[in-house]
Amino acid sequence: MIKKKNLVVLVLLTISLLVAGCADKEKLDNISQSLMDINDTLKNIELKLDKLPKTAAAAPQRPTVDYNKVHNMPIGTSATIGVKNAAVTVVEFSDFQCPYCARFAPTIKEVLKAYPNEVQFVYKDFPLSFHKQAKNAAKAARAAGEQGKYWEMHDLIFEKYSTVNEEMFKEFAAKLSLDMNKFNADFSSNKYDALIQQDINLGRQAGVTGTPSLFMNGKRMQRRSFDDFKVAIDAILKQKK
Repeated sequence: MIKKKNLVVLVLLTISLLVAGCADKEKLDNISQSLMDINDTLKNIELKLDKLPKTAAAAPQRPTVDYNKVHNMPIGTSATIGVKNAAVTVVEFSDFQCPYCARFAPTIKEVLKAYPNEVQFVYKDFPLSFHKQAKNAAKAARAAGEQGKYWEMHDLIFEKYSTVNEEMFKEFAAKLSLDMNKFNADFSSNKYDALIQQDINLGRQAGVTGTPSLFMNGKRMQRRSFDDFKVAIDAILKQKK
């Protein structure tokens, strides 16, 4: 690219010299000197560019997703809602500070309302490293779950997902009338760390790199609108008849 610019400059300056043919010698000398100065500058730039790496490192590509592959998705200690042993199990790998996860939360409620006897929903923790309170939020929800209020805490956190902090988790616990001594002890402990890591490891094994990532009966879902769920669920239910 520099060489092309160099050529353009030389041509333009040469034209200037021709046009200035009737000018005095001093002006011609000045133009000639300017031409040589610019040419030297461009050569120096070219030399510096030649020393730079010729090609930039290629950005890593995401692995291709096989949407027909059935992944083993054990429930383990994850929170569930809906009918156990349902015809359809939806597993979500989620982050409590992810805006897309927050936007998705009402959709799964709509799905469960439309299919109260056919769908079980499983929430798995996949806190992303750049969301500083995501893991603490997962711990707060699990601590609330020990007192039967997992989904209530889940909803409160997502309502304030962008501003949550440790004090807010305690405020939510008080709002839910939890035993605060137990909640604080559970939340402050490391009892959930290994369980959260199990969810992360399971997600990684299934190719999860971001949130929300959804699996229906073990198969990765491509889309997540209510209509997408309806089409997929109806297809499964039809096959089971």
